[in-house]
Amino acid sequence: MKYHLGIDIGGTFIKYALVDDTYQIIEKWKVPTVGFNAKNEFYDYVCANCKDLSLVKAIGISAPGVFDQDGILKSYAAPNVRIMHGTNVAAEVALRTGKTAAAINDAKAAGLCELKIGNARNTESSAFLIIGTGIGGCLCDKDDVIYGKDFFAGEFHFIPFVDFRNNSIDVQGNHASMTALLQIYNSKTDQQKAETGEEITAAYLAGDKTAKLAVDEWTTNIVIQLLAITVFYNPAVICIGGGISEEAWFINLLREKFGNILSAQFSGAIELTTEIRPCKYTNDANILGAIINGKRHDI
Repeated sequence: MKYHLGIDIGGTFIKYALVDDTYQIIEKWKVPTVGFNAKNEFYDYVCANCKDLSLVKAIGISAPGVFDQDGILKSYAAPNVRIMHGTNVAAEVALRTGKTAAAINDAKAAGLCELKIGNARNTESSAFLIIGTGIGGCLCDKDDVIYGKDFFAGEFHFIPFVDFRNNSIDVQGNHASMTALLQIYNSKTDQQKAETGEEITAAYLAGDKTAKLAVDEWTTNIVIQLLAITVFYNPAVICIGGGISEEAWFINLLREKFGNILSAQFSGAIELTTEIRPCKYTNDANILGAIINGKRHDI
């Protein structure tokens, strides 16, 4: 039996999964992402960790950044993967493995996964807000990902955000990501600075007052993003991804705030019914979406 290999290239880890034709994960593993000064060294490292390829039919890859129509990565991402800029990720992997390959933006991979086999399946329209170090995003119609003229559609990180404290226009991703939660909390505490978002959410759930203030500000920023998405696309569902999306309290808090803001903004004018859901596949969505993308392109 032949399988598909999924590779999710991230700034911290490169994740791999061997997947069958029903999208069941047979095996998965990961290695640290290492920064290299030359693209050949980087792709040699990615492919050296693919393990045994004898049972692999094709490879689907997800990676951060904007891909153009030719598959060239046109934008920069995290420091350890900046060397990919200007390269054809799928072609580089195919060259080294001898397998056919296809590549897609990581957030769009997650959206494609959820559209086809996850919590946006059978919807007419959907959007995906992926909360991580930055903000990933994706828009879909009932059939596929919406890419836009410059393959930039759904890049919700860059929705404008008016920062009245500095009297400047920023981007919403800088205020709604896990990095933003750390910055918000650390700006409010006189105690030891937090190093991870998990520390802050644990303190929040334990009733810590500073953590409550930080999480309240942070989730309000996220809901502003959800409101912007709803106003310009009005999808049937917006699925929330990233590790934090596995926390029921977090999804419930977003739903409550989102409903309250919709009521306040549009009271008596129109009833907006966009639904907030968690992603079904969370940490596996990128890899599964990359494989779905590959199969869609007949690899």
